[in-house]
Amino acid sequence: MSNTNFLDTYKELNSGQLTNSPKTVLQAYLGAFEAKDALAIQQLIGDRALIEMPLLKPNRLFGASEIFTGHQNAFRSIENAEFTFPEPIAENDSAAIAIGVLTIKRKNGVQDNHEVGVVAEMRDLALHRISLYLNSRNIRRLSDETIV
Repeated sequence: MSNTNFLDTYKELNSGQLTNSPKTVLQAYLGAFEAKDALAIQQLIGDRALIEMPLLKPNRLFGASEIFTGHQNAFRSIENAEFTFPEPIAENDSAAIAIGVLTIKRKNGVQDNHEVGVVAEMRDLALHRISLYLNSRNIRRLSDETIV
């Protein structure tokens, strides 16, 4: 699947035209992540939101301030990130899920491809939880720095 949908949905978020379905909010998050836009991610989340990602330090971010700062810190080391999902994003009334690949190229030239599952849950028309699941066993998780 082309990432054009993610970037288009991200642009809709910035123009205020975003519809609040779980799938659309997930696509907007993915587009904002690819654009390295922590402020746009902060706009998507609710007051008590949780974001879980094994490659962040800490790997669970709670609330708007922590989520904004955590993403900003991660984006400092990323040259580009790209999500690719071969199957359509599945959704119900409150959640969406996608399975595919996250490709990250770091500013130091290292590139990683991670099989990834992404789950987004909405409450009160805002992103309440987003979790990225990937195999991080071979990545040193005790680093003093964010390693995404």
